[in-house]
Amino acid sequence: MNTASLQQLKLRPSGAVLELEPLSDTGNAVPVGVRLQAPVGLTIQSFALYAPDNPVSQLINITLGTPVSRYSFDTRVRLGASQDIWLVATLSDGSLLGHHAPTVLTSSACFDAS
Repeated sequence: MNTASLQQLKLRPSGAVLELEPLSDTGNAVPVGVRLQAPVGLTIQSFALYAPDNPVSQLINITLGTPVSRYSFDTRVRLGASQDIWLVATLSDGSLLGHHAPTVLTSSACFDAS
């Protein structure tokens, strides 16, 4: 998914937090924290992380077996360039919750198009 496609999504900003360092020495293992809180009466069905400037833009795509109202985790992702990372979650009513945050790399990790 490219940046233009992500920008066209109607994302609810409240309840989605993407914790990302604004500057990273290398794109090999950039720490990312995801915090999701569904609005009252709704649950989180699935979520994905995107890095539109990577050769493969979808970093993570998770469908929850049991929908939940709150979800959080920490991971590390590989980035090929300085870019915005996007978090997009699908709620039980079909609406989208999301957030994006920029990070700047001093060295790329995707020299081989992976």
